Amino acid sequence: MITDKQNEIQEYIRSIRVISTHSHHLPDELSQAMDLRSILLNCYASWAAIPPDLGNASSVDEYINRYRCNSFFRWLYEALEQLYGIPFTGKTAMLLDGAIQEAYAKNSNRHLDILRSDCRFDRNINDRQANPGYDLGHPDLFAPSFRCDCFFSGYLKNKPEPNGFFAYSLFEDGSVKTLPDFLEQIGVAVANAKKQGSAGLKVAIAYERPLNFENTDIEKAARAFNNENATQKEIIDFGDVVMFTIAKAAAETGLPLQIHTGMGQCRATNPMQLQTLVENNPDTKFHLLHGGFPWFSDTYALLMQYKNIWSDTCWIPYLSTTAATQYLVEGLEIADAGRFTWGDDAWMAEDSCGALLAMEHTLTNALAGMIEDGAADMDYAMFLAKRIMYDNARELFGV
Repeated sequence: MITDKQNEIQEYIRSIRVISTHSHHLPDELSQAMDLRSILLNCYASWAAIPPDLGNASSVDEYINRYRCNSFFRWLYEALEQLYGIPFTGKTAMLLDGAIQEAYAKNSNRHLDILRSDCRFDRNINDRQANPGYDLGHPDLFAPSFRCDCFFSGYLKNKPEPNGFFAYSLFEDGSVKTLPDFLEQIGVAVANAKKQGSAGLKVAIAYERPLNFENTDIEKAARAFNNENATQKEIIDFGDVVMFTIAKAAAETGLPLQIHTGMGQCRATNPMQLQTLVENNPDTKFHLLHGGFPWFSDTYALLMQYKNIWSDTCWIPYLSTTAATQYLVEGLEIADAGRFTWGDDAWMAEDSCGALLAMEHTLTNALAGMIEDGAADMDYAMFLAKRIMYDNARELFGV
């Protein structure tokens, strides 16, 4: 049962303009001529299941009944009904599909209008992993987070990162011959990214390797450089030095360093693996993504121990809305009001809307619980809401 207090908090949250601190929004050419199936396939709902034939009502109902408990599905369904005025059921699937197609046919900027109007985004820190530093041609809305993963693959000049991007394409001097020269070019590339409008740096290497960056020995790292027969240990040593170089460049440029924590490959990707890196880079602003889900306690410990840690609650409400509520309450108890942000972490505008609905629900319940517990009154709850959804991001990223 929703209380009057929750209603008041939720109404306030839904009045706030938003800065989304982490997204993967697609460029215009990939955001046209949408239909229901393309949305379902490109949203997080597809992580749980591939949609059935939308013309088969019984198959659609079976699909919905099986997966509606999943947080990704729950909030995408809410978003679709909010955006198109049609509930998603077996009987209405084709009607909803037609409404989506018609909306995109009438308005080529629909995906942007959803972000600006329905999601209330003033700015969006966007990571286009296949094109580092790209603002999608809309610099008024998108501030790039410069993706640095290609540098970890750069021990071989002809080795791209998983999205097909080559480190050397970002270098001013492509004739790099030694590891020190390679590391210097990383610093130059980061400085250039800032000049060209990037608001942050992003590392998602947790999908490829553990996050325990320990090696700072250049000689060890150099054993992998230009070595097609490098061992896994030598490649890890190389990557460690690359990460320390990125962290140093982040401090020198003042750009926050966003790091994917938790999930990924799920082996040694818990946030405490980053402790050596954080301790040795006190001037770097580490923006840790996803709360380290499911290892929340690691992030709590880092927030308490190091003042140069920020927590981005992106993805957590979409992974588990219930867990996200507890995460916010415990995180605020351990840290302070100034080090939490939120990002939609989506490719599609409809999924961005679903992610926002999930966060609004999460934040409402967290703040209402804090009021009930005596940790906040209504005025302070509203202060916290605006800090998390707007002010902290504006200060951290300078947007």
